[in-house]
Amino acid sequence: MIESFDPPLADSNSVVSTLRVPLAAPVHLDKEWFHHLPGPAFGQLKLGAFDHDLTVQGVSEPIGTRVIVHGTVTDSGGIPVKNALVEIWQANAAGGYRDSMDVSGFPLDANFHGAGRCLTDSRGAYRFVTIRPGPYPAMFKDGARAWRASHIHFSVLGAGCAGRLVTQMYFEGDPLIRMDRMINAVPDRRGQERLIALLDEENSIAESFGPRRALPTVDGSGAVIHPPERTDPGALLTKNPSALAYRFDIVLRGSAATPFE
Repeated sequence: MIESFDPPLADSNSVVSTLRVPLAAPVHLDKEWFHHLPGPAFGQLKLGAFDHDLTVQGVSEPIGTRVIVHGTVTDSGGIPVKNALVEIWQANAAGGYRDSMDVSGFPLDANFHGAGRCLTDSRGAYRFVTIRPGPYPAMFKDGARAWRASHIHFSVLGAGCAGRLVTQMYFEGDPLIRMDRMINAVPDRRGQERLIALLDEENSIAESFGPRRALPTVDGSGAVIHPPERTDPGALLTKNPSALAYRFDIVLRGSAATPFE
């Protein structure tokens, strides 16, 4: 028997979830049917060369800590799901969404649109470069207000998917996870852990030197301080490439399945 770690179909913490509850009884299919499901074809889908990089959407760099989010999409047998469309959307570093439905009033970043997409490769691997989203307070259906931990929304659509699969990814070590009502709607801690991306030190990039500051700064006394002349190699860079990497593997179904909304 396969345990399910998915949150309730109609989750009181998410008004949107009530719009996705099936009206008809579930149809039971052979357990191997999804291995042979062709899924959608994206042969005509035109992905831009930088659709996976959310840090190059503006005229300059967005504000925030750059992160690399990567992993694989596999089925229950660990078989890679290649050519799956993976999409993400998220808040900016201040916790604000570029969305007309966002009523938080948190500042927006002109250089950060907050959405990206890519196709998995032959190994089922995907990779995004983005900014770590900020936490924000949310109001729930019961009137309660609580902080949402930093998270990124994921959508997966490809071979082996009967439909679009939606989930959320959290960051290892975030103290707000324990009070986030969305991840805690997953009834089993093992399921919650499958939504937490692990810090990947090996694939993180640490560079102390970046491009020279173009504008002067003002110190505590009010004096204008011009950037010093620099001859180090970093001064020639267009941007500092540093980024913290996080690994988030997505399993479509089976005993190790990722919880989906």
